[in-house]
This record gives sequence, structure tokens and C-alpha cells, in this order.
Amino acid sequence: MTSSDTETQKQCFEAKAIEGLASALDIAIIIYDRNDTLIAVTPQFRTFFDVSPEVLTPGARLRDLLNQTHDAGARVLGSLNGRMRSISRDDWIAERIALHWRERYESVEKLADGRWIKMCKRRLPDGILVSTIQDVSEQKRQDAELAAIRQQAELAQHILDNLVNPVMVKDQDLRYVIVNDAFCQVNGLHWRQILGRTAGDLVAPDLAARFEAAERRVLETGEPFDAVEDIYRVDGSVIHAITHARRSGTPGQYYVTVSFDDISALPQGLRRDPDITSRYDLKSTTSAGKTKTLTAANPPPSGAPQRILILDDVPQRAAGRVAELVAAGHDAIAIADAEEALAFLDTLRSMRLSLGRIETTPELARRLAPAARTTAHPMLRQAIEVCLGREHSRSSETVSAPAAAAVPSASHPPQPEAARLPAVPAAGEDRDPPAPVVTGGQDQSPAAEPPSRRVRVLVAEDNDVNQIVFEKILEGIGVDFRIVSNGEEAVAAWRAAVPDLILMDVSMPVMNGLQAAQAIREAETACADTQAHVPIIAVTAHAMSGDKERCFAAGMDDYLSKPVSPEKLETIIRKWVDSPDRLILLG
Repeated sequence: MTSSDTETQKQCFEAKAIEGLASALDIAIIIYDRNDTLIAVTPQFRTFFDVSPEVLTPGARLRDLLNQTHDAGARVLGSLNGRMRSISRDDWIAERIALHWRERYESVEKLADGRWIKMCKRRLPDGILVSTIQDVSEQKRQDAELAAIRQQAELAQHILDNLVNPVMVKDQDLRYVIVNDAFCQVNGLHWRQILGRTAGDLVAPDLAARFEAAERRVLETGEPFDAVEDIYRVDGSVIHAITHARRSGTPGQYYVTVSFDDISALPQGLRRDPDITSRYDLKSTTSAGKTKTLTAANPPPSGAPQRILILDDVPQRAAGRVAELVAAGHDAIAIADAEEALAFLDTLRSMRLSLGRIETTPELARRLAPAARTTAHPMLRQAIEVCLGREHSRSSETVSAPAAAAVPSASHPPQPEAARLPAVPAAGEDRDPPAPVVTGGQDQSPAAEPPSRRVRVLVAEDNDVNQIVFEKILEGIGVDFRIVSNGEEAVAAWRAAVPDLILMDVSMPVMNGLQAAQAIREAETACADTQAHVPIIAVTAHAMSGDKERCFAAGMDDYLSKPVSPEKLETIIRKWVDSPDRLILLG
């Protein structure tokens, strides 16, 4: 056997070993030498890019492969959601060659056919480049589903914790799986001491048996349970309440949700009925009596304290209004975000909890107006219509929708089909709300002008330590801010609430800062009539030649090098925000 035959056998063995490795890992592997000449490529590459076999034979040039992959749909790489970018073929190829010569590079990008791929490149010390491509579409789908579930769970818990009424959820084994803050306060326990346990771990056995008997009936039959009861807090005080138990879930995985409506302010004859049982008496183990079931003949009277929703994005003003309503005996909660308000109303409806009225500022009324036309919340629609109608007639009053708006009646007929909500102002118009004033039926002027809105900054930074640095600095200079972890989240956050300034890290996973900036600029251009230009500041530790030019080419306005200091941030904000006087220096 000649030496050439031996060398050929060796190369064949290496090629088969690489192909077997790629097949086992379900990836494509490409290897180039220091001159960007192809050494080996596995057949899996053609499952991602439909190129001719000639550019995949050993000795082929990298540039030839990039030319064909660009034409086969790879030109979407580095774009947002698989859309082509405004970049020439030569510039695209030069960009990909530059990436090939990085010592290490990773990215998750979307192909034109909708698949997501993970690309990894490693340049070895001898100049050899090893590149892999992996289909991560299923992982992206699962990650998106988990993120949505986690966001919904966090929102649901946030809403529950802001309810004054105690609420808890049990599984089929009657173990606590969800509790809100109000329920924890009844028991005097932290939620970690409650979750995963049963009623027998918290109260006396005879009480636990009674609770669970009623709850098990709800689980088994699906029939709702409503009763008037006394609930004894751990401090001995009493909540005169209506207990509601409902089943949810699917066969084999049912849950029972129990909530308590405080009716302490109802007439004595209803709330102190001698047949009322002391269901949650933590001091006595001998409570007895019948449970009085509520019927249509004995609902809570209309004069009971109301549950009131305050829609106001000025925290101090909203907190003052909530305190005023609570002092008057009402149950009030303030929400500053339009999407959260809609989710809150949906949750109330799913839990069959009533709402007395809604008070809204013109600012949030305008934000909610488009969604209110299509949602099944008549009280919200009426509150928006009345609020914006009065604002149009130059009234400075925050308007409340009457409780009867939730259920149309003779005295409060439904709005006619021809009624239309006032138009939502275009982006860039002055939308700061006047200070809401509750007047008891008479128009009054606000005591003082509302404070100037603070600067709003969106920060895109994937490093946990750097996020903490940004948080401390921005808090110190009196800026309202939101921090996200990648470019995709930055684009979504910009769409949800346009900030005054964006601080964009350049190197991030999922979508880097250059891609995110370009996506925002494309969206601004597409909606030039409604989307104002938001300054985007590149934040990077890179000091390589051409970095600034790439940032500006992507649509960024300025460049900020790391490490970031309070002085640097304050200077850049004052430079690019139209009203720098909105900075509130705290230190």
C-alpha cells in the first residue's frame, strides 16, 4: 500500500467520523482552513441551505459558499423574525466573513422558512475554523411558551396579591397551591409556610374536616358553593364574609378556588344570622351550626362598600386616591398600565368578582380606548367615554363609571351602538394627564399643576452585574427605567411603551443590539406619521476599529463605552432628551 493510499484512507476515515458525529448530535459541521478553504462539510448543511454540491467539496472557497447561501435565503440572517435587511449582497458577505474570523461567535437566528437555528463558530489557534448549525425551532417554541406561562403566572399572582379579599387555590389533594397576601394575613403565616400543606396543618382537625368536606364536594360535583360565614383572623378579629368556592381545571386535574368577600358593613340582620358558622375560627375547635347558602333572595344590598379600580400612571396621586377610598370604607386598587388593567378586569370576570366603578385619567383612557371597543367590559367603555368626553369639554375631573354600568338596567341603559370612543392621539403629542380630582359631583379645579413626567429610559443589557450597575445609577439620578435582557425583548418593550431614550448593549443573545436598533428604525420608518424617533445609544466594551460605524449604520445615534459611570449616563441623557430638566438628581 502506497503512502498516498494511506493518506486517502485516513482522510476518508476522518470524513466519516465527522459525519457520524454530526448525525449523532443532529447538527451540521463545516471546517475551513486558515485560508478560508473548505476542508470538510457534513450532508446536514443542505437541510438548512439549498446550495449546489460544488461549493461543498473540499477545496471550495468560503466566499463561493456565502454567495450561494445568500441566494438560498440566508440573507435574512441577522434580521428580525426572518425579514430581509436593507443591505447589499457584498456587504452581507463581508459581514459574514468578518464573523468567521472571530475567535468565538454564537447566535440564534431565524431562516426565511421560519426555522430557528443556532450557529456556533470557533477559530482554533492554528487558524482552523469549526462551525456548527443546529435546528432549535422546537426549543424556541418551548421557551416562548414557558416565558408566556411565567409572565401570566406572575401577573396573576400580582393581581391576587393586590386584592383586599383573601383568595386561595387547592389541588385535588386539597393542598394549597396558590394563596394571596390577604389570605396569608388571616393565618398570620408566610406563603412558604402555607403552600403544599393542607387545612389540617393550619387549623384544628374538626375545622379542617368541615372545610375539606365542602371543598371536596365542589371538586367532585363541580357545583359552586356560596355561604355567609365568620372568619376569625389569627389576632382574634372577625371578618364577616361571603365564601365562594368554584371548580376549575380539566378532568383528572381539577382545582378549587375559594375567595371571601368582606360584608362587615352590611345590615346587622344579614351578617349576624344565628345560623352562620364560624368556619375559620382559629381559637375554637367546637364551632357548630348550619351554613347559610346565598340565594337570589338575599344578595348583598347595593349600599355595601364598593370595589373600585383606579387607572392612573402617577404613583403618588394614585396612592392618595386609594387611601382616600379605603378610609371611606371602599376596597380600592390602583393600576398604572393599560395592559395590566385589561388583565385585571379579565381576572375579576373569570373569578366572578364584581366591580363597583372605574376611575381613570385621560392619559390611560386614551391608551385603553382602542382595546375597550373590542373587550367585554362595558363599565370600562363607559368610564373611557365619559372621561374623554369631559376632557374634550375642558373639565379637569377624573370620572367614575357607575356600578350599574356592569349590568344594564332601566336607569342605566347600555350605550347605543352608534356611540364611538374619542380618537387616540398620535405618538409625539402631549399626553400627560391632568391631576385627577374626585369632587363628589361638583367640578373643581386641581389644587396644583401635575409634576413634570420623569425621563423614561429603556436599558437592554444581558449581563446581570451590568444590569445592577444600570439600576443603581439610574435610580440615583432620578430616572424611570426598564431593563430587558436581549434585543428581542428590547423591541417588544419599545413597542409596548415608547421611552425617551434607549441604552442598547451591542453584544446580546437571541438578537444583538445592532439587530434590535435596526428593527426599531424600520418600524419607525414604516409608521413615520405616528412613531417619533427615539434616540438609541450603543453601550459596548468593544474598542475594535469600525464598531462605531456599525452602530451608526444600524440606526444608533450615539456611542457609550463601558464601564458606565453616573457622570457618563447623566451627560448622555441630558444630550439626547428634549427636556433635560425632567432629570431629578438625588445624590
